[in-house]
Amino acid sequence: MTALTFTLKKNPSFKVDCRKLSPDKLGGLSVTEIIKLNLLNQNNSPKVADFFEVSGTDTEQIIFKNSTSQLDYIGYKMSRGCITIEGDCGNFLGANMRNGSIICQGTAGDRVGDQLRRGLILIDGSAGDYCGSRMIAGTIGVYGKAGNYAGFAMRRGTLLLTKLPKLHATIQDCGTHSLPFLALLFQSFKPLKSAFNHVKSQRVQRYAGDLACGGNGEILVII
Repeated sequence: MTALTFTLKKNPSFKVDCRKLSPDKLGGLSVTEIIKLNLLNQNNSPKVADFFEVSGTDTEQIIFKNSTSQLDYIGYKMSRGCITIEGDCGNFLGANMRNGSIICQGTAGDRVGDQLRRGLILIDGSAGDYCGSRMIAGTIGVYGKAGNYAGFAMRRGTLLLTKLPKLHATIQDCGTHSLPFLALLFQSFKPLKSAFNHVKSQRVQRYAGDLACGGNGEILVII
């Protein structure tokens, strides 16, 4: 089977809600059925065919082509499979995600992984503000620059960054460490088409937090 592919026809002039375009929602549906889906739970809402050309059959492997920052909620509540975004994406990427993986080869908007419960999100470009906000578990990696207040209200989980963003006051600097487990983590990224495949350093600046929410989460800035 080939990956189920959504190719954006043109950049929309308004935000498009993509929360229905996930392995959980599309499993068992044919391409004919998928293109007729309403993007929102309203009979008169836009349909998938209004924005995307759809091809492929494997709903566990989803690809977005020509993707732009107008596409919000990609991977919302997904619990399995893999989504690859060949371009940029909008806000709330992987929000409320339960499991699976998301690879964004461009930039992402605000609130990446908001209330993430489990799974992996890797972003080759930059991410907007509040990346990993209210995160419960899982791993988020941003190879480019993360916006302000990454890890805000996170309870557990790991944010893996290459540049230090402006952090909330309740994120605690824990100093510089060498963490051998990162070699295993990076090795697990090898099958994925991500910029993180080029990272070899195990040296990080570690931050704990959010201390206002128990302080069991961590932000690791690769040195």
